[in-house]
Amino acid sequence: MANGTQVQDPLTKALEFFKDWSNYLLVTTVAALGWVASSTTTFTSHSLKPWCIWLFALSVVFGIFTLALIPLVQEQRSKTHTSNYDVDTEFWGGHLRLRQVCFIQHVLFIAGILTYAYATTFR
Repeated sequence: MANGTQVQDPLTKALEFFKDWSNYLLVTTVAALGWVASSTTTFTSHSLKPWCIWLFALSVVFGIFTLALIPLVQEQRSKTHTSNYDVDTEFWGGHLRLRQVCFIQHVLFIAGILTYAYATTFR
């Protein structure tokens, strides 16, 4: 302990940064979902609006799973793990790794952004 503060191991500190990033991305995705869902004039291709909504909605779902796994990773990580992404967590009777859900969350968010960009600029 230094000056009353506890020194964290690097994996715990990295998990804190990852939690912050995941939280910001989730809040941004929810805002983007609300923006797209309430938008009436920005879409030049109305057939892509539902795709955009579903991409953001699914990204939100995987963002929630990502945040739910973070405490499990911290609890179930052993001293032999060299990465938070390699921790095989028990989740709803199955096993998940942080990498599996956060990767899908990020891909869906990027796909939603690109779909929105395409649908609002090209006819």
